[in-house]
Amino acid sequence: MFKQAKLALAAMALAAATLPAMAAPLYINTGQDFNLDPNGLTTTAVFDQLGYSGTLATSIYLGSPAAPGTTVIDTNIPSVMNSYGFAPGSHTTVSGGSANFAYPNDPSQTNIDALNNPRPGNDLNGFTGGVGFPQYGAGNVGGLGGAWGLTYSYQIVGKTVDSNGDGVSDYVQYTGGVFSVFYRSAATDPNNNKEVLRLIVTGSNIQLTNLNVSGYVDYSYAGGDAFVQNFFNSGDGLGSLYSNWLANNISVSWVLDTNVDPPIPTPDQLWNTGSGLIRQSTLDGSLVINVPEPGSLALVGLALAGLGFAQRRRALRK
Repeated sequence: MFKQAKLALAAMALAAATLPAMAAPLYINTGQDFNLDPNGLTTTAVFDQLGYSGTLATSIYLGSPAAPGTTVIDTNIPSVMNSYGFAPGSHTTVSGGSANFAYPNDPSQTNIDALNNPRPGNDLNGFTGGVGFPQYGAGNVGGLGGAWGLTYSYQIVGKTVDSNGDGVSDYVQYTGGVFSVFYRSAATDPNNNKEVLRLIVTGSNIQLTNLNVSGYVDYSYAGGDAFVQNFFNSGDGLGSLYSNWLANNISVSWVLDTNVDPPIPTPDQLWNTGSGLIRQSTLDGSLVINVPEPGSLALVGLALAGLGFAQRRRALRK
């Protein structure tokens, strides 16, 4: 009986710890009313996802993409691209053709385009997708401009995988890296260019032509910065992402969903720089932040407490 109870508690702990987190609704607090017709609000409407489109993505293969186990670096950071021999312009591909390569235009090819599915009854407080950007800093509300936006940088690393045993890679499995989101506003805004979210990559999977990259939120860099700490907040009233991370830094997770077509590049897409094989493509997708409901965390705590009690009872019997 005791052994069965212990196993049941262990199963409960495992089930609770692996409960899928709800796709948490969020809102953003800029601390400033950016509306051209000010209404006193400093927050956006509650929304579900951060949406992006037209990202110019650079994939660097340290070996043949077709060979399983080849290391892959995906990035939109020019300095990382340069370290592998990147240069903009037209280059000869592996197949003998030619293809154009470029640095991503900032901000139009590195920006968050939309706060997806905003709830009615509020506005976006001057948020703009910023494709053309004179929008960032347009106007002069409070001396900071009439609009703000978000851009992102990333460097994620993985290896090519042969999923069907035919000796040829089918997709890339990502196991590490960082995805960072930055606040962009007028040059006079003291918070302009601050990193407001850092996401650590722990894994990925592919579904048809969609790649899902996942991991956890990291705010270890944000100590003492109230703007960053209060920027992203739970739309369900569960506090800021930072406060949730501070209370339980494994509880806040994220999923990046993006199109990858084809998952493994063809020779006419690849340029050999001498330091790596490079492909560029454009990606669309969304970023979802997950904050678990307090009840799921309480269930984990209850189950683990039960396990601890069972262990102590066993020790006393000995």
